[in-house]
Amino acid sequence: MRIEAFPFNRVGRVRLLWAALLAVALTWPLAKPAAAQEFPDFSGYTRATFDEWFAKYKDAKPEFKPGDVLTAKDIEKIKPFMPPGFFEQLNFPEFKAEIIAPRSHRPRADYVACSEKYQNQTRLAADGAMVNYVCGQPFPNAQISLDDPAAGMKAAWNFDYRWQNYGLFITNVGWIWDRFGGTHVAPVLTKPPELWLPFSANLPTDLTEDFQGGGTFQRTLQGPYERVYYTHLAPLSDSGGVLPVPNAKDFEFKEFTGFHEPFDIRGTAFIIYRYADPHRADDAWAYIPNLRRVRRITAEVKSDSLLGTDHTLEDFYGFSGRPVEWKWKLLGWKDMLCIHDSKWEDSHFYGPNGMIPNDVWSLRHFAVVERTPKDPRAPYNSAIDFWDGENWDTFWMEAWDHKDKLWKIWYFYKVWTEDIKEPSRIPLNKGTDITYFQSIEVEDLQNKRGTFVPCYGGGYPNIRGSEAERLYDINKLEQLHR
Repeated sequence: MRIEAFPFNRVGRVRLLWAALLAVALTWPLAKPAAAQEFPDFSGYTRATFDEWFAKYKDAKPEFKPGDVLTAKDIEKIKPFMPPGFFEQLNFPEFKAEIIAPRSHRPRADYVACSEKYQNQTRLAADGAMVNYVCGQPFPNAQISLDDPAAGMKAAWNFDYRWQNYGLFITNVGWIWDRFGGTHVAPVLTKPPELWLPFSANLPTDLTEDFQGGGTFQRTLQGPYERVYYTHLAPLSDSGGVLPVPNAKDFEFKEFTGFHEPFDIRGTAFIIYRYADPHRADDAWAYIPNLRRVRRITAEVKSDSLLGTDHTLEDFYGFSGRPVEWKWKLLGWKDMLCIHDSKWEDSHFYGPNGMIPNDVWSLRHFAVVERTPKDPRAPYNSAIDFWDGENWDTFWMEAWDHKDKLWKIWYFYKVWTEDIKEPSRIPLNKGTDITYFQSIEVEDLQNKRGTFVPCYGGGYPNIRGSEAERLYDINKLEQLHR
């Protein structure tokens, strides 16, 4: 197999490759949506809008309690606990939010044991890299304080090394382009090819009830996803926390993203190697079916649109970049409403543009952290992440463009692994004690569009040996098109 590599200092040529990928994605004929329905005007929202909201409501206490059902008439009660750019969209007749009591989602005992054993020895180097980190949560919550100027960087590492067992596998990730206005038909899932599936799972056959409301679904991409962690593994702490495969100590994780639907991009796949050295640039490869070549791509493309969606590779999980490449600042701690314990097997949506979660909400305590890129080429001038204080998972994120205009908002729809029903879901979750991605939603508020990313048949498998490597062989990237 021929692999063509572009030098890392030839960013222009790599961006041409990324443009070719995007061009393939855009060949699908797109329906013209009707005018956006009941969508607020966010053109005047800037970073100052957020700062004013945060200052006013940082210590707000709720005027609701578990068991209450809030409606559009209760927007003012909701406003302190959802970020600007989102709560304004809840003013439609069908809206309701059932409030449930928060539950403990403490990570599994082996991760907690690692945290307690090693936290006192973990330090930050002058450049923000960690020193003496072994496993578990790197820094105790008591250090994530406005009194500590390094608290933002410590929070970033707590998020990066939150509890995820050996990593996440999803049988089928949907990438649904939603253009605001008009109507839609729910997508139909198809199973990825077996050669991309290290595990088998049942997929739902009818998503009609899941995707209610308006919005024009213009295109749906589908394919599996996997990330495997190689080092700092709490389940293997007795043997150094390193996955028992060759050269594992060199890597933080490896990641595979593939697409088998629609037909025009079938076989497109990306592999990323994240190294244990926090300063070493990622290695990444892409297979482009119409070129029938595997191409090495640079880290810069992680900040470009992923095949025409509103996501970038760096947006995965809320933040999937390298922490040392950003400046971090803790803004404070705040109570926020979120979907932490979905009542459904799969995410349910409704609303004028079909992107409002239809589920139960709970109030939880979050670290609110600002990040600004060191690289001026980054698409966002700044972004703000909301990380749960108990397990450091992500539930909200907002990003501003280089004019400080509010650009995108993400909300993450979660379910506790111990609540996932079996065998309708992949049997990988029981006993892992993790918040699982039911779906991820991102809205481009400036262009009145969004992308759903529902996740079907996923979990956190116990990958202990050579099976971890099966999707990361660069020489096999093009095998789906043989």
